Amino acid sequence: MRIERLIALVMVLLEHKIISAQKLADLFHVSKRTIIRDMETLSLASVPIYALRGANGGYGIMPTYKFDKRLLAVSDLENILTALNGFKNLLLSDDLKATMAKIQSMVPQDIAPNGVSISFHSWKGRNELTTVLNILQAATKDHFLVRLAYIDGQGVKTTRIIEPYQLQAREASWYLRAYSLNRADYRTFKLARIIQATTLNQHFAPRPGALATSTARRQPKFTMTTIKIRIDNIIRDQFVERFGTSSLIKLDAAHDVLEITVPQHEEGYRYLANFGSHLKILAPDNYIADFKLFLTRLLAQY
Repeated sequence: MRIERLIALVMVLLEHKIISAQKLADLFHVSKRTIIRDMETLSLASVPIYALRGANGGYGIMPTYKFDKRLLAVSDLENILTALNGFKNLLLSDDLKATMAKIQSMVPQDIAPNGVSISFHSWKGRNELTTVLNILQAATKDHFLVRLAYIDGQGVKTTRIIEPYQLQAREASWYLRAYSLNRADYRTFKLARIIQATTLNQHFAPRPGALATSTARRQPKFTMTTIKIRIDNIIRDQFVERFGTSSLIKLDAAHDVLEITVPQHEEGYRYLANFGSHLKILAPDNYIADFKLFLTRLLAQY
């Protein structure tokens, strides 16, 4: 929106002595002519803009000009930039790149780098999801129906017509919360399972309370069971991060015992199997029996 761009322009000019119209145009993804019109608008609004001609020319703002930046201090901008920077390896869209560039331009160059760094795994496959992400992001914003070619949790390929409502990043993966016209209910789709996303030339009216429904806590799809496990110290940190320390009981110098709640389903068995011989299920007996059956089927593949 233009008003947002005008406010951002003032903040950028306050952090630069002089900046060319072309650099501003590139930063805000508009034409040079649009920047010139914006500068005229700011001047009419009594913002003291001045222009310098020549090879090193551009636009500046009088140093005596005061602008209330209490809503976003430099530390606030740095914190926002750090959070966005953490998404680079998770999945970086063009919109996110542009936002990061704008915020970076507002941070004075003589400020020391933020003492916090956030990074996700730089997995090659995530770059391949960018096209799907951009399609869904645009359809969500403009309220267009989308046709999905999708592989469900059982490996079956299906076609869905959906109303997209929200893209969600959870545990280093991307999901789409949407209303499925086929199922007449809300569904969550994992982006990595989407084979193809096609925007349909048909708008939809957002359903009342759809966003609240999309952000509500998902009900578990499978029976959840509390189990007792013994873990080696080498994997202790992974359980501390996920389940906290309150349920950890020191067994001996090399082991801890704790209780966790996991699906009594292949999803839960796969999670536990990730830890190999560093984890042992102690109880209950019926979960141990089901886990053994899972491992037997796994071994039968070899």
